[in-house]
Amino acid sequence: MKQEFDFYIDEKITIWNRFKFSVEAETLDEAKEKAKMITMNDREDIDFDDSLLLYDTMEVIEPEDNDGNSTLELFCKEDDELLYENIDREIWGNTNRKNYITP
Repeated sequence: MKQEFDFYIDEKITIWNRFKFSVEAETLDEAKEKAKMITMNDREDIDFDDSLLLYDTMEVIEPEDNDGNSTLELFCKEDDELLYENIDREIWGNTNRKNYITP
């Protein structure tokens, strides 16, 4: 009898995240300058009202853009075994990782 087995893919991507916040000031120009200073310095001090992932900006990252590290990995859910990475084969050959299946 056939069984069903589950798998999952982890993929590294880039995506823009919009953080909303307010600045108190006498004028709009002053508020803009304050916002720039806050953003360029320590953002931990910003009290964000909300954030929104901008899904239409999502882009896949290739291994070349990730210092040669994989950006797509296939795992078996049953035992979390790594079955595949999309890493460059030459770089991979210089490591001692296991479970690599050549694309």
